[in-house]
Amino acid sequence: MSFSEYPEFRPLELSDLEAFNRVLKASPPVISELTFTNLYSWKDVYNPVVAVRNGFLLVCSDRPPQKKFFIPAGCGNIKPVMEDILKEKNNIFFRVPEEVKELFKPGDGLRIEPDADNSDYLFKASDLIDLPGRKYDGKRNLIKKFKMLYNYEYLKLDSSHAAECFEFEEEWCSARHCDSAEGLFEERRAVRRMIDHCHEFGLAAGGIRVEGRICALAIAQRLNSNTLVLHVLKANPTMPGLYQIICREFLANEAAGYEFVNMEQDLGVEGLRRSKMSYHPVRMIRKYTISRGEV
Repeated sequence: MSFSEYPEFRPLELSDLEAFNRVLKASPPVISELTFTNLYSWKDVYNPVVAVRNGFLLVCSDRPPQKKFFIPAGCGNIKPVMEDILKEKNNIFFRVPEEVKELFKPGDGLRIEPDADNSDYLFKASDLIDLPGRKYDGKRNLIKKFKMLYNYEYLKLDSSHAAECFEFEEEWCSARHCDSAEGLFEERRAVRRMIDHCHEFGLAAGGIRVEGRICALAIAQRLNSNTLVLHVLKANPTMPGLYQIICREFLANEAAGYEFVNMEQDLGVEGLRRSKMSYHPVRMIRKYTISRGEV
């Protein structure tokens, strides 16, 4: 399916998958949001619309009164395209990685603001698998405790496990009252879409099964040549050490060939921030919002 020419947009469709991935393969992203999996799975939140401009693919989150653009995807100099889009008063760029932010200066008549809550956590894959040194003592102890309490198996998941995954997701959501919490409700829909389209989207999925039931789930995919992005990491919170087990087992089985793991954002949630920091990221992928100075 062809894309509209900017400023005309149309909604992102499942049939855009192949064309979208061709563009991202030629110009691999560094931020966790810019994958077809993320945009389509969370489409009820992003309301993503697409167009092309000067050979670049434009993805916009169309939520009036503003149009929030991701950086243009494609090969070449993206600055003129971004400058052109920023001429419109209600257009902004969000989730802009630092290396693109550096193309612009506040003196250009623009407002450049950090978006700390959406910074991505980047880890060495080997650290998350090996848990080396004293700083990971707590993680290793939790894993040891889990192994003493439970007999478990790691499963590489595919479409044949969809019903079990949905059952686990229902149980996880029931415990957290997803239907009455907007963020969790949208996450639930996003996870179900990933499970439904796991093969199409080229996702790696794995789970932990205890006493015949899946009690932890992880879903990830290639972000760029050396980085795996972890979209989903869920576990039964009543089983100490299970989060540590699913993270370690999943990456040990699915992260071969990747130097880094992007574990996405904390969204400003203090509990998530503490949890991600406890794994000792090697760096944060900082993001920014760029808009016209008078906005």
